[in-house]
Amino acid sequence: MTMVRLRRQDPRVVGSYRLLRRLGAGGMGVVYLGTDRHGQKVALKLIRPELANNPEFRSRFAREVAAAARVRGNRTAPLVDADPEAARPWLATAYVPGPSLQRRVGERGPLGCVELARVGSAVADGLVSVHAAGVVHRDVKPSNILLSPDGPQIIDFGIAYSEGAGTLTHTGTAVGSPGFLAPEQVRGQPVTPATDVFALGVTLAYAGRGSSPFGSGPVDALLYRVVHEEPDLDGVPGPAVPLISACLSKDPLMRPKAEEVRDRLAVLARRQAGEPDAGPRSGPQRIASSSGRDARSPSGSQRVGTAKPGSTSAPAPDAKPDAVHPPRPGGAADSPNGRTGGGGSASGPDTGRNRAARNGAAGRPSAGPGPRSRGGSTSGARPSAQQRRRRILVHQAIVFVIVTAVVALAIAAFQGGDSGKPAGSPKPVVSEGVGALAPAASAPAADWANRTYADPTAGGASLTLIGGSATVGADRVDLSETVPATFAGEPAVVVVLTRTPGAGGPVTQFVELFRFDGGVPVPLGVKAVQGDPAMTAAKWSVEPGAILRTATVPGQPDVVTRYAVRPDGTLS
Repeated sequence: MTMVRLRRQDPRVVGSYRLLRRLGAGGMGVVYLGTDRHGQKVALKLIRPELANNPEFRSRFAREVAAAARVRGNRTAPLVDADPEAARPWLATAYVPGPSLQRRVGERGPLGCVELARVGSAVADGLVSVHAAGVVHRDVKPSNILLSPDGPQIIDFGIAYSEGAGTLTHTGTAVGSPGFLAPEQVRGQPVTPATDVFALGVTLAYAGRGSSPFGSGPVDALLYRVVHEEPDLDGVPGPAVPLISACLSKDPLMRPKAEEVRDRLAVLARRQAGEPDAGPRSGPQRIASSSGRDARSPSGSQRVGTAKPGSTSAPAPDAKPDAVHPPRPGGAADSPNGRTGGGGSASGPDTGRNRAARNGAAGRPSAGPGPRSRGGSTSGARPSAQQRRRRILVHQAIVFVIVTAVVALAIAAFQGGDSGKPAGSPKPVVSEGVGALAPAASAPAADWANRTYADPTAGGASLTLIGGSATVGADRVDLSETVPATFAGEPAVVVVLTRTPGAGGPVTQFVELFRFDGGVPVPLGVKAVQGDPAMTAAKWSVEPGAILRTATVPGQPDVVTRYAVRPDGTLS
């Protein structure tokens, strides 16, 4: 934590603690570094006067302090002392040295996959202890996670919630931090341990990409995105994305429990660091069997060597290579011990002859053109070499046929596919830069009147419609039209917003193309289009490869403007 000197208005003593420095300030109060008469350092939070004068707040604060006192775990800063009855209520927790996760990311950039997984696993372990005590933290965020020499620690249980303790809300006070609140918190619904898991997911996404997955801006915009929009996980280390995405589910029942998050991140950290996981090893190993059974690797997927019956050594050097190949069903020999060619002789040099004699004694042909076991020739090495040459020739022929077919198809495609069309058939008109856009009769439903759109006139900024409109400075932005389409064969929608300047003058229209990913709109491209000052109306439509605007100007023919769509969905 960053320490600064005490200000003139700051108290010097609270309870039995002498205050030394300011550690930070938040919505509920100021946090100080303090020390008791034994020299033990504490982080002391002193509640703001305006909250201290609220009787309902004081009553609930006392119950929250009692709940926080029950939390015990090696990943949480324990409550040391508190006085909810003081003129300004306060609580003190053990002081944890070390920077916050927020400061670490701000100074050194996003965490790599291994560090992200280790920090996340430790924080999830702390939440396991919190939830086991029947407490919900309700304010998990990067500034409340300290990276101490003993590992990450969760701090600030000032707004923690326990079953039956009520909440710390009152008029004009928001509980928690916008952008890290779970959807159920924004809606005013009951909090559960899943609420902390959502906040942990936001925190890990922030640590992995260097910014919040719900962006920044006004509080109302942040809360809207949390409830209605999907998080932006671009930049988060890929192996961690599936778990973080699950933590950020809008439905609390779909989020993993803290125990699962802890365990999965611990496994991820070990794997990414190259540390071995517990369990059977894999990979081929040469094993000699003294029982005459097939010797296999621990995975059981590959035969790697056998020894002759009655011997603990590997096959003799002059044994044929086919002695280690498993037999095909109905092959040359199947002895009771499961080895190709049966028991065999311990002498080694005449293995092939002994096997041929046994095959003959069993009424089986010793040689012939019919199917034989893999490498199971009965006449020595020369037939096996011939068999390998035949296989090579067959493989070469197959490869030649496949390559020839592929080349022929490529040539046909390159020369155009019109050869099979009747003469005079019209060819489709394709404009330069046109993408895979096409008109459609309908599109999946979406709440276009209440979502955030890009503002191409403001250098990448965004604006949020509520009820189909928004105010940007003196201008008004309204949802004008939605046009169903398809893009690359998938459902898409063209959304048109109209910005009317408050000072008068021509309107500007924002045209944004969305595709759908699992039913969720995903923006592709946006363009700002200036309206004709004399234009009284504009109608938008879609044709193959382009978006059309038909402008109505009194006393003149309609003016049609065509905006081509590139293959990546951007508008030219």
